[in-house]
Amino acid sequence: METIIWPIYIDSSVSRKQGRKISQQEGVEEPKTREITQALRKLKLNYTVDHSKSYPSSWWKKSGRVVVNQDQKTKLELLRAIAKNVKYIRRESK
Repeated sequence: METIIWPIYIDSSVSRKQGRKISQQEGVEEPKTREITQALRKLKLNYTVDHSKSYPSSWWKKSGRVVVNQDQKTKLELLRAIAKNVKYIRRESK
């Protein structure tokens, strides 16, 4: 099953009305597609990146999206796991 992940889904600086899917505490401030792909590599999941895509309600901003091929987790569980790994990656890079 393919799951589309937009960076805005885990962005803690964005409201739920604007597209965030997880809580602010679980989210990450301004995540990049590069960080999401690093997190997916840590989770050992297959993915493809579309850098030229824009989130529909932010059509002017080319944020990119990641299409994940996975069957084990729900979308919400996957988003939480990605956000957790992005936080870990940011801590490690400091």
